[in-house]
Amino acid sequence: MTAMPLSPNRLPSQNSETRTSIWHTDITELFSNAPHRRLPLRDIAVFCRKTAFLLDAGLPLKSAMPILAEQVSGRGMRQVISDLHKRVMQGESFTSAVNSAKVFPAFLCGYAAVGERTAQLPEVCARLADYYEEQAKAEEELMASFMYPIAVMLMMFAVIVLAVTLVLPGYASIFSNSGMSLPFLTSALLGVSYFISANIFILLFSFLAVFIAAVAYSRSSRGQVFFSRLKLRVPLFRQFVNYRLSQVMSVLLNSGLSVQEALPLCAKVVENSQVKNDLITVLSNVASGMAFWESLERVKYIDPLMIGLARIGERSGKLPQTMEKNRKYSESQYKHTMRRMNKLLEPVITLVLGIILAAVMLAVILPTFEMAVGF
Repeated sequence: MTAMPLSPNRLPSQNSETRTSIWHTDITELFSNAPHRRLPLRDIAVFCRKTAFLLDAGLPLKSAMPILAEQVSGRGMRQVISDLHKRVMQGESFTSAVNSAKVFPAFLCGYAAVGERTAQLPEVCARLADYYEEQAKAEEELMASFMYPIAVMLMMFAVIVLAVTLVLPGYASIFSNSGMSLPFLTSALLGVSYFISANIFILLFSFLAVFIAAVAYSRSSRGQVFFSRLKLRVPLFRQFVNYRLSQVMSVLLNSGLSVQEALPLCAKVVENSQVKNDLITVLSNVASGMAFWESLERVKYIDPLMIGLARIGERSGKLPQTMEKNRKYSESQYKHTMRRMNKLLEPVITLVLGIILAAVMLAVILPTFEMAVGF
């Protein structure tokens, strides 16, 4: 049974959105339009893995859901599966149920729809489990790589704040009583400390106003396009986009979907509006008869290797295999870049914060030194 193509009209182009000024938006709407809470990737992977196992064992969906609810850990996940079971018992399809839950990614919902239409839901759930396990592992590695630099930054920042707000003012009172003048470095840091203390509410209000304006602009159509294009100027983000696209295309094409069926689902994975619009354009070009690799070639940030492998795959009729090779290469390159960036980031952060901390310590030590010499 062949999967029916997904219409590109399901993914509205960014240009079709109504452009509304952020100054005509109620401030409460800036946060009320936030997406619904998403389940952790590990929970999604476990849900897909166990669903695939039960369906592959021959259990109907209505019988599999109660068993699945007993197998998962966590009240939240158990409640989600219980709601899914109620919807399925009321006659809804699996795809409709996961869509209504509003806690599953759009890619899972779209791919599950393909699985139901092609009567391959167990196989699709197994592939989704592999996909989300890999995503969870990548996310955990990314978080682990940033834990040490963040911990060092917080520790040094705390030391600097304590020195500037508690230690230096004490030296100032001692020097004012003794009639001696403070060193320039100490006076400068004290000036900063006094300025922040005297204008703390104005600074907090200004920061809050800038934050709200930035959130409002990022949620507007122009803001989404602006920040999307800005992110694509960063090499690491471009590499991440290529890695994610190659990963999803490999999963979908190796599932038997055509390029025209895979591209709309691929567009649901990315959150960057510019990439989403570009994928819709690629889909339109492919639907009009252009080769997939030629359509990719028109997108500036696509890795030339992905374009070359797509060209070889289309000409040889082995596009799924070449996309899988591209996925493995993109994954290794992205992880290598992350490890290298982490190794470079740690000494840079330590050096910068060390210089700042040394300046603060000098501002504390110099007055003591001058006072000892003066006596």
